Amino acid sequence: MDHYIPKRRIPVTLWTEELHGVAGQIFLDLDATGNRHPTILETLNRATPFFPIAVGEDGRIHLVNRRKLARVTPARHVIPSDIFARGFEPWREEPADLLLADGARLSGRVQIPLQRETERLSDFLNRLGDGFFVLTTTAGAHLVAANAVVEVQISESAGSPIAAEAASEF
Repeated sequence: MDHYIPKRRIPVTLWTEELHGVAGQIFLDLDATGNRHPTILETLNRATPFFPIAVGEDGRIHLVNRRKLARVTPARHVIPSDIFARGFEPWREEPADLLLADGARLSGRVQIPLQRETERLSDFLNRLGDGFFVLTTTAGAHLVAANAVVEVQISESAGSPIAAEAASEF
C-alpha cells in the first residue's frame, strides 16, 4: 500500500538550456508533525534525479531532470521560508554576478551557509557539486544549479591591481 504525503503547490518558473521560463507548480511535502516543512532548496537538493512539477491550466504533471536545470525562480509572493531556511547556523551573503549556461546573467547576493568562519564563495561553490544555491536579486530569489554556472564575478580583489604589478617588473 502506498503512503500518501500531503503536498502544497508552490508557483515557480523553470529555466534550462532547452526550456526558457516554463511556469509551473512545484510540490512541497507537508510535515505531518507540524515541526518543519521542506523548502524548495531542500527539494531541489535531494538525490533523486527527477521531480514532479504541475504545468499549465490543467495541472498536467511533468517529471523534470534536476541535473538539466539552470535555475528555478519562485513567484514573487512565495514566502522566504518556503524557498530556504537558515535555521540557527551561521550564514553570510556575498555579492556576485553570475553567467549561466543558458546565457542568463544574474546579479545579487549568494546565500552562503558557513561551515567555517573563513569560508569563501569559491569554497562554498566547490563544495556544492551539482547542488543548488540561493541568489537573491532585486527581482527576487533564484535557486541556481551550481553545475549551470559558467562564471562568477565577485567584488573581492587579490590585493594590488595586476597592471600595477606588471609595470613594476620592467
